[in-house]
Amino acid sequence: MDMSGPSPEGQLLGVIVVAFLFFTPAILAFMRGHRRFWVILALNLVGPWIQSIVLQLLGWLPLQPATLSQALYTLSLLLGPVWLGLLAWALVPQSDPDPKLKAWRETKLFDFFAALPLIIWFAYNVVVMRPRLAVLGNSMLAGEADLLSWLLFFSLLFSALFCLVSVYLLVIRDKPVLRVQGALPRIAAVTGTFLGVGMLQLQVAALGLPLQAAAFLLTGIGSAASAAVLWRLGKSFSIMPEARTLVTQGPYNYIRHPLYAAEIITVFGMILQYQQPWALLMGGGVIVFQVIRSLYEERVLTRAFPEYVAYRARTKRFIPGVI
Repeated sequence: MDMSGPSPEGQLLGVIVVAFLFFTPAILAFMRGHRRFWVILALNLVGPWIQSIVLQLLGWLPLQPATLSQALYTLSLLLGPVWLGLLAWALVPQSDPDPKLKAWRETKLFDFFAALPLIIWFAYNVVVMRPRLAVLGNSMLAGEADLLSWLLFFSLLFSALFCLVSVYLLVIRDKPVLRVQGALPRIAAVTGTFLGVGMLQLQVAALGLPLQAAAFLLTGIGSAASAAVLWRLGKSFSIMPEARTLVTQGPYNYIRHPLYAAEIITVFGMILQYQQPWALLMGGGVIVFQVIRSLYEERVLTRAFPEYVAYRARTKRFIPGVI
């Protein structure tokens, strides 16, 4: 692993994951239409501070062990007894869910807030890539860039374009007409999307010119194809398996999941760039979860759009005429 510390992308992903875990009781209460949602949300917000004050008064606040990092210690305080109690309360079966919460889930505003962590994530990635793009661009304009610099520039440029298109479509996309049920499809979708971030924490592999060029070329082609497919997908874009509108034209006329196929090309480029065997294991995991999420996505699309059955019968999943 790279001992210089987590990458900016890794840090942001960590913050998003911790925030999601922290607000899990409130999220579950909302999704289940809990009649005491607002109480659970309020306690979710102030719970850690109340818990810390009580523990300090009782003299039970634990000192940070020398073997425990500050991040893990803070996490243990955030996800303490109050959090566990709220989680159990949120999971109490609701025989009569709150109709107002259920109705609000179907609004465009709710869909925007659900996408907000992704919007922040993609926008931040553009901010992180911008300085390096500027340095490479100036080098190219000055005639000082070599082949690898050119390939890296276009690889980063198309990655930034993909992120910008993602932000735009997450803001304007249609409301879903049907959502997948259960935790496993959501876990597969999130893992398939973000597992590749783990490769950014690995040491960069020492590659010869041909392999390094191939790595940059694959990531560039994959990112460019992803941006193009994403633009064609338009307002149907979603990370979770959801049905918004059925898209069967453009690249979707040839395969059912061209976006995942393009992302897998990018993953192959990343596998080449980073330390083995960890990059291969992580990249393989990304590909496996992309396949799993495609299965869940097809299930929800089949339920939402009866014509999807005929479309699925005439198209392959990832490679035209092959698989």
